Amino acid sequence: MPTETEVVILGAGRPFSGAEPSVLHSTSHNGRVLDWLLGAVQHLRPRVHFISGYRADDVQQQYPQLLYTHNAAWETTGAARSLLMAPLDPQRACIVSYADIVFHREAVDRVAEAGGDIVVAVDSQWRRRYAGRTAEDLQRCEKVHFVADGITRLGADIDPALANAEFTGLVRLAPSVVEWLQAHAASLGEQFSRSKLAGLIEWLRMQGFSVQAVDLAGDWAELNEPRDLAHFVLGTKAQTLQRLQGLVQCSRIGDQVNFTVSDWKKTPDTVLQRVKDRFSDTGAVVVRSSALSEDGFASANAGAYTSVLDVPVADDGALREAIQAVVDSYPDGEGRDQVLVQPMLTGMAASGVAFTRTLSHGAPYYVINYDDCSGSTASITDGSSSAHRTVVVRRGAATDNSTDNRELPQLVRRLIPALREIESLLGYDSLDVEFACDDTGTVHVLQVRPIAVQSSVSPAADQQVEQQIQQAREQFRKWQIPGASVQGERTIFGVMPDWNPAEIIGTRPARLAVSLYRYLVTDETWARQRAEYGYRDVRPQPLLVSFAGHPYIDVRASLNSFVPAGVDDALAGRLVTFSLDWLAARPSLHDKLEFEVIPTCLALDFQRWEQRLASEGGFGRCEIAELREGLAGITREAMQRGDRDHVQVEHLEQRFRRIEASSMSPLERASALLEDCRRLGTLPFAHLARSAFVAVTLLRSAVMRGIISQQACDDFMNSIRTVSHRLNEDAVSVSTGQLSRDDFISRYGHLRPGTYEITSPCYGAEPERYLEPLLARLARTQAAPPATGGEWESARPAFLQALSAEGLPSDTDAVEAFLRNAIEGREYAKFIFSRNLSRALEEFAAFGTGIGISRETLSDVSLEDLLALRHGTAHPLDPAEWLSARAAEGLAERRMAQRIELPPLIIGEQHFDGFEYPSTQPNFVGSGCVTARCVDLSAHDGQSDLQGCIVMIPQADPGYDWLFGQGIAALITLYGGANSHMAIRAAEFGLPAAIGIGETRYHRLAETTVLMLDAGKRQIQVVQ
Repeated sequence: MPTETEVVILGAGRPFSGAEPSVLHSTSHNGRVLDWLLGAVQHLRPRVHFISGYRADDVQQQYPQLLYTHNAAWETTGAARSLLMAPLDPQRACIVSYADIVFHREAVDRVAEAGGDIVVAVDSQWRRRYAGRTAEDLQRCEKVHFVADGITRLGADIDPALANAEFTGLVRLAPSVVEWLQAHAASLGEQFSRSKLAGLIEWLRMQGFSVQAVDLAGDWAELNEPRDLAHFVLGTKAQTLQRLQGLVQCSRIGDQVNFTVSDWKKTPDTVLQRVKDRFSDTGAVVVRSSALSEDGFASANAGAYTSVLDVPVADDGALREAIQAVVDSYPDGEGRDQVLVQPMLTGMAASGVAFTRTLSHGAPYYVINYDDCSGSTASITDGSSSAHRTVVVRRGAATDNSTDNRELPQLVRRLIPALREIESLLGYDSLDVEFACDDTGTVHVLQVRPIAVQSSVSPAADQQVEQQIQQAREQFRKWQIPGASVQGERTIFGVMPDWNPAEIIGTRPARLAVSLYRYLVTDETWARQRAEYGYRDVRPQPLLVSFAGHPYIDVRASLNSFVPAGVDDALAGRLVTFSLDWLAARPSLHDKLEFEVIPTCLALDFQRWEQRLASEGGFGRCEIAELREGLAGITREAMQRGDRDHVQVEHLEQRFRRIEASSMSPLERASALLEDCRRLGTLPFAHLARSAFVAVTLLRSAVMRGIISQQACDDFMNSIRTVSHRLNEDAVSVSTGQLSRDDFISRYGHLRPGTYEITSPCYGAEPERYLEPLLARLARTQAAPPATGGEWESARPAFLQALSAEGLPSDTDAVEAFLRNAIEGREYAKFIFSRNLSRALEEFAAFGTGIGISRETLSDVSLEDLLALRHGTAHPLDPAEWLSARAAEGLAERRMAQRIELPPLIIGEQHFDGFEYPSTQPNFVGSGCVTARCVDLSAHDGQSDLQGCIVMIPQADPGYDWLFGQGIAALITLYGGANSHMAIRAAEFGLPAAIGIGETRYHRLAETTVLMLDAGKRQIQVVQ
């Protein structure tokens, strides 16, 4: 069909960015405004002329199908001169547009269908078109005055007080006008060589041509800044999909029928017929919400309104009911709200939601959550997925050569090009995209909206992330070279193995917390303890390594430290390398290193290790025997250590009282407390923790072999009386008057939810939050502890006999004393050493107060900086100014760390670019089943009643002991291992728990209301 319309795009001038033509401008890669201009007019099948100037070759190379006229004098001429250069057909109407504006097809149709010689698209909402528009800009822009639909004047020289609209840059010229302009092009070209388009139209009006206005009322955009295009395109759900449908090539957007609530209320039968006519060949449709308040830049209201799936097209009643259900879900009954109907997708292999930046900090990562098991297109958005997967891909790595795409799921490899294309079309890269992928691999886009939670995003900040990742990658390479004291061909890094930093200090700790942790534990104490216990001495190898502000455990160093000292280097190296390979192939075991990756003591199920080492690792019988004998010696030593470690802890407590009574300055006192804490606190605690691990491993192995039942094991654990039980018992004593409230607070006030974090208030600082609810509840209930002992008493002889068969001590009293003292002693030692640490933090805070430095500022200062002031190795004239400068550096590092996403386990360099969160298997405690309201304590105000609730916390930190006095029904933690503090606590209280459920599952469960936790069946299910 021959065209009846010509289009002229005036693109000769320099763009606002000064870097590339506006038609090519985008914030992400090759997105082009010209796509939207052409898309808006393509239904007219026009012949398109492009008047080029600045970087003409770039435009022509990307759009060879257009007709080009080059304005060589583009730097000194205006838009009117460019229009007069176009070789137009005088028999055809012509639509003219500036190259840096965008509009919708509806605007083109209104302009094309209006009468008049010249039709001008204007905007009556011009004064408030964007926030903060200045008086200077109002004076400078091309303005219009019109009455009814007749324009009486155009031009930038109109007084803003007399104008009632802005000229948008979109014009239609009738064939008679085109013919006249072509006849006078030469003379007019000179006359209007520097004029804007509005100036030429005003002159034509004065020559007698009629000029009519079409008011777009804000439905257009001039691209003054990159975000303008996205604001223009991203409307309601229906509008956005409709606008993108004809432009996407890497994905598919389904056909649609959309209508307003007002349409539905006025003519429901007509609406139904439209749907049936459009989808007569479709078996079923989905009826979706598309409200004005949904999917905007300010708020998403995601999931706030109803959508109805799988509605039969032929069933009038079902279709009517589904539409009404969507309409009824809109709270305000806004007549302009829309309803969207599309074909129901079938044969879906996966579905999910992708964020093109992180929600929390706008960091440059694709975060893709999807379900590839259920076949549902809504399981992720409605929270019903039981097989939730999360993949994170660094934006920069999505196109460079550093990403090993083979490790990314095939769905992700197909989805990322589709996401990049949508970003390019919108010129915007902070998007929330709902998608599905069918059995053929086609990506279906179901929804596109801006991420409502906006963080500051800048190219400079993104570049800093890239630089940090590159540095981390280089550091990873350097760490692959083994030190003199460790064996193994390579290493990997994890946040959960061994002295898991994720559980204790978090994955993005402040400077003071991480430096304290290094000083007290991971620089030297950890290795010294292992050497004294009978393992290999790996000193001076540090355990903790940081990548871009994220602390990790060096797994090779950890594995070396679990090899018995008597094992020779060659065998140790083979064992470490085999264990590293085992973990790399099974990343979900990253929080079960000592239970599932390497044997660290002789338990009752050692035959499983013998079988694995022989069949999977090729280890010989003599080598396995050598390892077994070394582990047997360590286990026997553990069971016979007696009171040596307890004596050290008691010594720490005595020294604490002396330091408290001294007249030291705050910095001196803090230094003394920490030195004692390291020598007499964390070292004996580490010994007791290792003994407790041996004890728990023996019990677990007995259950695994069927020697004792899980109920018998739970019965023994319930008989344990650690600090948490004493806390409850002392609270009851307060209520009966046997213990004063002040003594109670003094005894437990040093505990804090973040043991190493100075900004985390201790119990004593906020007793009304942590201790008073406990006192009040126990004063009301004073429930007797559950009876224990029967199941264990019956099972104990079989347990002792099994120990004897393995050549381990089996005396009844000695074994039970070991089990009980090790587990109780570990918790008591932690309670005591954390008092030194907590008090040191308060001393640092007191020092800070004395010089005008807050806790928040001190948290970003390293321990080394504070001790340098105390020791005199740093002697600034103004300590406050010096510390503030150091803190500013630490804060900048922490903020950068928050913008960087790294996996729980770094196995290879490719994981700095993209990774999938491992499907972590929780460490279940107990055998009870609870269905209750779920409370995520990380987002909880701390004021609500937690009794009877399933409580979720990020870390299994001892500072959360106050929870056990709140009458909670069950516990879930993000991080934590089978032998972690909270696992022991939950077992002690007989509380069903899931410890260390992992990032993906934790964040999904945190969005729910009611959960069912069945520890016996090892299940967590969403109820609501």
